[in-house]
Amino acid sequence: MGIVNNEEFPCFPVWNTSCSPISHLNYINILLFLYITVMSVLTVCGNLLVIISIVIFKQLHTPTNLIILSLAVSDFLVGICVMPVESFRSINFCFRMKKVQCHIFHYIMSILGSASLINILFVAIDRYFAVCNPLQYISKMTIRRTLVCISLGWIVSIFYNLVIVDFGSTQSGVTVVCLRECAVPVSEARGGADLIISFISPCTAMIIMYVRILTVALRQAKAISNIEKQNVSQKNQKSSRKSEMKATKTLGSVVSLYIICWIPFFITSLNMKYFQNSSVSFPALLCLFYTNSCINPFIYAVSYPWFKRSMKLVLTLKILQTANKQFNLFSDNP
Repeated sequence: MGIVNNEEFPCFPVWNTSCSPISHLNYINILLFLYITVMSVLTVCGNLLVIISIVIFKQLHTPTNLIILSLAVSDFLVGICVMPVESFRSINFCFRMKKVQCHIFHYIMSILGSASLINILFVAIDRYFAVCNPLQYISKMTIRRTLVCISLGWIVSIFYNLVIVDFGSTQSGVTVVCLRECAVPVSEARGGADLIISFISPCTAMIIMYVRILTVALRQAKAISNIEKQNVSQKNQKSSRKSEMKATKTLGSVVSLYIICWIPFFITSLNMKYFQNSSVSFPALLCLFYTNSCINPFIYAVSYPWFKRSMKLVLTLKILQTANKQFNLFSDNP
């Protein structure tokens, strides 16, 4: 959505007295400030560790990890660009955004949100081909193609939010609502189309792919269990499939949490006119949105031994001690 002129559609509260932040504070704003501040620190630190680990260690330069890297970059930018501003706004009622500031802040949020969705969709596609078409995946899912897809995803996100979503925001049939001090034009027709493009279609595709993945995984597990005697090649194949399924379960959790955290926002966006007057719903949706950006590194830490080892090497600065040393992140002693 585009932001219209705040002078034509004022969204500032009218106070009879001079602005005093303390006089307008309540427990909801204080809790929101503390929560978003903590989420901001955890989001920046956690996703920065993911970014450093994948960039530094060549062992981690795989198609799947490059998609994880792109997702971590979008979440990191949310933590360092969006969360601090929102945290400050939640407790300082004298802070008022002007038209240009509203434009910039809104577009950054929209672009990063779209980029996260596209990366999550790429995760589902990657897992689908890795499990359902492993031979085709190995031959066609190269590093170069993955980087091209990721780059196109970011370009589409920027183009969609800067051009398509903003197109016609000042046309007739647009209702202006106030989210904080920013005037936001809402069009039912354009909002419905955006809902289908930005949420329903990709989420439906992800759910279908993961249902297919689950079906194939159960069939493969049953086939493996029927093999009584296996040679070395079969054992290696079984180990490889087990590793792929573990990655699929982990990234499936990432996809599921994303959908859960975003469903309330998109449902609420259908009734934005009434949403603007709620003092509880908006902070609750913000908490869900920011929790989603924060949680992924913790999922990796629980599920991926390589992330635990790389994180330990980065935090203890062991990666700087011997420049030419090769660390094996996939063994018990890196």
